Amino acid sequence: MLIFKKEGQRALLEFLRNLTPQVLLATTALLLWIHLDFKRFDLSNWPSTVAFFSCVGVFWLAFLANLNQFVDALLDNLTVYARFARRERVRGVHRWRAVFRTLRTMFTHRRMLFADFLGTVVIANIGLLTVTISALNALRAALR
Repeated sequence: MLIFKKEGQRALLEFLRNLTPQVLLATTALLLWIHLDFKRFDLSNWPSTVAFFSCVGVFWLAFLANLNQFVDALLDNLTVYARFARRERVRGVHRWRAVFRTLRTMFTHRRMLFADFLGTVVIANIGLLTVTISALNALRAALR
């Protein structure tokens, strides 16, 4: 996936479009969290507790599904490097060393794919950070 080509642009826009429901879920979870006391066990407030954990669970499922959809477009180009990493692991190389060797090999042979991979990781992290900041700002505005 190249973010500047049609397939990559579609995946990027879909990823960004799907962040909106995640902000809503995270904000709702934070609003519910304020009224919960996790220091003691109390069954009198169980509806809010269930709603809180439901919002948190659905938020993480939505984020991971959105991220999975976004990364799928990139993974079509990474099969060779996934096999390389597996071969390194079979040879007894530590997991992180295998990852770094794979990234170094990708950087050496296909720099544009390496840049796409890094761009995808950066965009995903910016997306999570944006959702978190937006949810916290909405929470702060709701509490005023």
